[in-house]
Amino acid sequence: MRKTALIASSFLATLANAVQILPIKDHGSSEVLVSSTEHTRISVENDRIAQLFGIDGRLSFELDEMNGQVFITPAPGTESYYLLITLTTEKGLTHDLRIKPTRKPAEAILLRAKTQEFQERITPSESYQGLLLELIRAYTTQTFKEPYKVVAIKKGSPEKIAPDLILHGIKEIHSPQFIGKVCHVKNEGETTLLLSPHQFAKFKPLAIVFSRRVLKPLAQTEVLLILARSGL
Repeated sequence: MRKTALIASSFLATLANAVQILPIKDHGSSEVLVSSTEHTRISVENDRIAQLFGIDGRLSFELDEMNGQVFITPAPGTESYYLLITLTTEKGLTHDLRIKPTRKPAEAILLRAKTQEFQERITPSESYQGLLLELIRAYTTQTFKEPYKVVAIKKGSPEKIAPDLILHGIKEIHSPQFIGKVCHVKNEGETTLLLSPHQFAKFKPLAIVFSRRVLKPLAQTEVLLILARSGL
């Protein structure tokens, strides 16, 4: 019982730090911390990233045109440098980012235009995060009372989400705001892998809970993907 409680506490701490929300304004500049060892996802709330400028050899990126977001990865040894980029969005916003690589796990970065501050006061992020935490508590303790409903998933073919990673859905946890997709993820390769949020980007998760991050060859673990109901 004590072990389960420690695992649950670890999950909650991970979620609380899973996303950096950064207010931005048109033609402004901001400083952000990114992982120097993992991909970092950057997205703009209620908008889509259209272009990136100022990319040099110390910073690689992959633009996800379908979802309007970008994944960036600093080169090794850049922890003592600032890397400068400029992004533009489909709604015409232009913003400069001073990228500071750090040796820490990746956290998604959500850029929020300051014109949305009024909406934020009406629906504070603390309440939204609280709903996410409640779903995670239900999952970690396996106590699914109202309003949660557990739905079995029909057995289907495993889905490849990375060259050596296979995902298989087990069940879904439904709440009024979210759907928690419980999956098994298996490493079918010959080398040890580190699970990262970017590997699950196609599902557009609001949060991800890993039972463990490091997968040895042929090992598997359970992952919870929390999705918005409106996005299904």
